[in-house]
Amino acid sequence: MQSKIPAPKRQDFNKCCKMGTHKHQIPMPIKGRVRGIDYCIADIVAALNAANIITVASCCGHKKIDGIISLEDGRELIIKNNRNKIDA
Repeated sequence: MQSKIPAPKRQDFNKCCKMGTHKHQIPMPIKGRVRGIDYCIADIVAALNAANIITVASCCGHKKIDGIISLEDGRELIIKNNRNKIDA
């Protein structure tokens, strides 16, 4: 039986937790391991992996810095945040 990964609620996409915490993450299976992915970038990470663009690390930036998604092939995607529009 396959376990269900809970989908993030729409209101959670603008929530952000402090760096180093895992309060607003969802579990996502990537290459046989379950990883905690920040809610606000989970849809992007899921789409990349579904397209066989494997991610190895990610962070939304927690309203402090720009987010990043590191890919298996060494590339990195930068997620520019408009920190003025995000409410905690």
